[in-house]
Amino acid sequence: MQSHSRTCLSQSPQLSAQHWRRTPHLLHHQPRLTLYAAQGQTGTDFARQQQSSTKGPKSNGTPAGNGTTPTGQSTGTERDQRKAIAAKISAARALARKLAEEKQAAVNAAKQAAEHSMDEEELEAIKQSVEQATAEAAREAARADALARAARQMGPSGSSQLFDLERLRAENEALQQLVLEVAHNKQEAQRKVAGLKQKYSNLLAKKDEAEEDQMASASPQQPGPRESAAAEADEEGSDTEAAQEPAVLAREALAREGKLESTLQACAADAARKGDPFFVLPQEGVTVGETSTLYYDRLKGALPATSKLVFKAGLNRWESIQLKDLCRAEGLNPADGSEWWSVDIQVPKDTFQVQFVINDDVGGMVDNNKNRDYELSLLNPPSEDQVTESRAERIKSWEMRIRQKIDAEEAAIWEEMLSAADLVQEEAKQRYKKSKESQENELMKEARTIVEERRSAVVMGIRGESGRDGVFQWVSGPPTAGKPATLAYNKNSGGLRNSQGVLLHLGYDGWWEQDMQQLPLKRMSDAKVSQHNLAHHGDWYSCQLDVLDTAFVLDFVFSDTARRSWDNNAQQDFHSRVEGAVSGDNLARLLFKAFKPGHEQEDEQGAARAAQSAVCKLEIKAKAGKKRRELQRQVLFTMPVRPKAGQSVRVYYNPDVTPLRGCPEAWLRGGWNRGAHQAQIGPLEMKPVVPGGVGFLQAEVQVPEDASVLDMVFSDSGTTSGGFFDSNHGLGYHVPIRGSRVPQPSLSICHISVEMAPIAKVGGMGDVVTALGRAVQEEGHKVQVILPKYDCIQYDEVQELSQSGDFFWNNTQVKVWQGRVEGLSTIFLEPCNGMFWVGCVYGRNDDANRFNFFCNAALEYLRHHAGGSRPDILHCHDWPTAPVCYGDKGPSKSVFTIHNLNFGADLIGRAMQAAQVGTTVSPTYAAEVSGHPSVAPHMNKFFGIINGIDMDIWDPQSDQFLPRNFSVNEAEEGKAAAKSELRRRMNLSTADVPIVGVVTRLTHQKGIHLIKHAAWRTLERGGQFVLLGSAPDPRVQAEFNALAGDLGRQYPDRARLWFAYDEPLSHLIYAGCDMFLVPSVFEPCGLTQMIAMRYGTIPVVRKTGGLNDTVFDVDDDQERAATAGMGTNGYSFEGTDPGALDYGLNRALSSWYNEQQLWRQLVKRVMDQDWSWANPALDYIELYYKALRS
Repeated sequence: MQSHSRTCLSQSPQLSAQHWRRTPHLLHHQPRLTLYAAQGQTGTDFARQQQSSTKGPKSNGTPAGNGTTPTGQSTGTERDQRKAIAAKISAARALARKLAEEKQAAVNAAKQAAEHSMDEEELEAIKQSVEQATAEAAREAARADALARAARQMGPSGSSQLFDLERLRAENEALQQLVLEVAHNKQEAQRKVAGLKQKYSNLLAKKDEAEEDQMASASPQQPGPRESAAAEADEEGSDTEAAQEPAVLAREALAREGKLESTLQACAADAARKGDPFFVLPQEGVTVGETSTLYYDRLKGALPATSKLVFKAGLNRWESIQLKDLCRAEGLNPADGSEWWSVDIQVPKDTFQVQFVINDDVGGMVDNNKNRDYELSLLNPPSEDQVTESRAERIKSWEMRIRQKIDAEEAAIWEEMLSAADLVQEEAKQRYKKSKESQENELMKEARTIVEERRSAVVMGIRGESGRDGVFQWVSGPPTAGKPATLAYNKNSGGLRNSQGVLLHLGYDGWWEQDMQQLPLKRMSDAKVSQHNLAHHGDWYSCQLDVLDTAFVLDFVFSDTARRSWDNNAQQDFHSRVEGAVSGDNLARLLFKAFKPGHEQEDEQGAARAAQSAVCKLEIKAKAGKKRRELQRQVLFTMPVRPKAGQSVRVYYNPDVTPLRGCPEAWLRGGWNRGAHQAQIGPLEMKPVVPGGVGFLQAEVQVPEDASVLDMVFSDSGTTSGGFFDSNHGLGYHVPIRGSRVPQPSLSICHISVEMAPIAKVGGMGDVVTALGRAVQEEGHKVQVILPKYDCIQYDEVQELSQSGDFFWNNTQVKVWQGRVEGLSTIFLEPCNGMFWVGCVYGRNDDANRFNFFCNAALEYLRHHAGGSRPDILHCHDWPTAPVCYGDKGPSKSVFTIHNLNFGADLIGRAMQAAQVGTTVSPTYAAEVSGHPSVAPHMNKFFGIINGIDMDIWDPQSDQFLPRNFSVNEAEEGKAAAKSELRRRMNLSTADVPIVGVVTRLTHQKGIHLIKHAAWRTLERGGQFVLLGSAPDPRVQAEFNALAGDLGRQYPDRARLWFAYDEPLSHLIYAGCDMFLVPSVFEPCGLTQMIAMRYGTIPVVRKTGGLNDTVFDVDDDQERAATAGMGTNGYSFEGTDPGALDYGLNRALSSWYNEQQLWRQLVKRVMDQDWSWANPALDYIELYYKALRS
């Protein structure tokens, strides 16, 4: 970025101030919190660079500390870094002020020219001086920028990277040439360049010094007494206080001695001889920390006659400004062609330079010493290094105190979460019990309905027989409900005389639901026939059966074993009444008991699992909130961390990692309750926490009692026109408020999708719709889903399904059904033209037409048939629901999510144009598709948010498919049990070797050529390889069938490929493998790598899409992981060739074999990372609010 700014300068040396006000958009980017923008370097990345640049060097194997030596003193290297970065910010601020002042001077000059007929040559001279001053200020900023970049790149070796002599010399030469090119007076410019060379020669000379001692043992320069006093000041105090006695005492002493007037006249005459328009009293000069009087001759300064002059002083390279009115001086004779004014000036203790200009506050003209500014000569000032060191120590001290306060508040927040856990557990148990009661009530209702049908008049009117002589007999007595009975049948009595064997076909209650049993009968012995007094001339067979305790009448017929010949009582069937049969509520209770799964113990276990899940979610949300606040603190935080309604809150903001970096001022403005509150904030000018320091600014605001959210943006000006703004990508900054007497209104979000897990899931889109909807709903918002009513929906997963109405769209009746899926209110639209009665979601040639009809029907439903309520947000998913975005949405706003840009690009382009916000499923994928014609024109509203996983489904602590549940503290034992069971199921050997697993669709997108290579490489390295998946392309499936055969022959007990859907096996692979391979050619997000980490399995992935955003290489991505607030968690590679994959896989295998202790630590680390929807849901909520404001 810095090189870009240098190029701009060299190509256009005479840039206008207005251009420079626009240019920083090219140089700086918005800060990233946890919401990732799609383009450019993020502010957090820059913050990390700045943060790392202020840390001390690393020793071997030791992480960088807080930038201090063991004695607590700053190292020499750290000082140089501070100086370079402070110089950069200071120069940028000076440039910004210079531009503003010179632009105003040019405007005023033009005004004066118009009013007083100034000649063109004089006006041109003013313009040229403005351009020259602009170029010189830009040169200073670029030089400081180069030094700061060099400082940030410093490594353990220190000096050779800190000062690259050739590079700095080249930059200096280019900048010197720039000054000469734009200079109006070449000789004057050459003189200035020579002076600057001398001024900064000591910086370049440090290269040689640094190479001698590596700057490692350099001790910091001790601050002088003034700096020590400043360092002991209050953390948020001010250094601007200065003694006022010296100037007053000097004047009083001279007056007593009768020398005041003569002294002033002598000083004025001396100034006139030197050509100076000013002098100071006391005559010895200006002493820092004290007060002096400045006298200024307006006529010598060439300002027009005026009634008001203002002294404008810039302290320490204009990092702070003093403004004071001048008054007409007493004691000086105005008759000698002069007009003297005076002002008392206070110089703070930590001042090493004072520059000033005189403003005509009436006419707007400025005397700035012909664009060179005036400078006061200071007596015994501290050096710039001393001031920098003093402030650095004060900033460090402030940071430590703030960190302690933040840590204390975060600890209190965590304790509150723990205290709430008991209540959350109990509430979860009660919800579970209530849900079970609701289910049981539904079951009892169904049971009563069945009783009414099974005890209908027809059934009750069936004439039953307890036996028929010579045909059949219940030889154990009449059949009794719930007890065994023995039926004897005479084969010779009917049409089975000559058949082979006898089968009994038994039903009950008028053949209820055709529920039949087929039981073989065995020939009875003569003794048995005699025992039961059966007719001796018959051929008797018998069998024992269990009589259902819910049966009223038994229905039965007989056949031969081949079912060719039948005896069905002349088509009347045989019937026998059941003794002890129950009816009414007694029967309903029996049916309910049969329907109800499990028992009381299982109910208790279910309640315990619900409580555990609720506490787990509470902890995950607490961790996500803490991580979110920690990331945001690089830019913004408040004290208290959680402000309270009715109290004051102090806002801290760091402009140096935002678009306001280098701006002379930062102003806070905002409001409350997402703009719904009538009270407004500011603009408030923010003050530095340490005067003159680089870093955080502060402002205090009073929170209204009915505020629930603090809304903020920042600007570089207190005016409403022009300037730079930091609006966090248009999202604004928001801090929740506790204790509001008015709760925050919830949003109404409607997801319109053609997939939804688990009822109509094809790919990851279905998971996102359900999981995101639930997560947003848990944040207190209203969420609904609209879905086509396919005939292939898993209706057993839909609760409370009922038809609620219908309407006509495009001359087609559309039925409206309502139900609940995974706790989400779901609307099913069923067009009666059969569009969705095709047995599948996708795969037909008319998919686009079917989904277009669905989209327009959904809009028609929302407009006229949704009960008058319109959602705030319509969240549309991928090309099938793109037409909703550019359809008639009424007042609703739309958010459009791209799940895969490989399909429906034209529709996606239209949706992106119409939607208020566009998203995709990972930041890296957002960057990868940013040049696509469907996306490129809309990058200003396009965001990448990583998906989450359902932590209830994928939970090793409660997973029903594992042989042993385990937490992060039991990972070793739990994974060993899963590994053993996986090997048993897949018939693998029990050798102590690593297992590499794959769960995927076998398509080219998933890198199938790399999967094949990984199988062989794993086996060559002594490991085991398992795969679960199938290929939709028969040719690809044939290739993997052949691979399975080859692997089986060469490695019969070390490789297994399973080509069928098997949910339990997938859970075993995630938990039982040591490594999980995802070598996708492209992957918008990917969920399997996150699921694997949830179970402690280390991912090996290709750096693409969401894989790059979730997997941080243990060797290569430490800094990137830290930027994301994560730890390293896997192995990655970049290319799509086998050699690239080997780079990742070989390192993982070698680590497993050779570094078991580190491997176990890595397993625990990945299990402890949060891949839930807790954080992404908050990001989406921010985007919903952004869409509402659009």
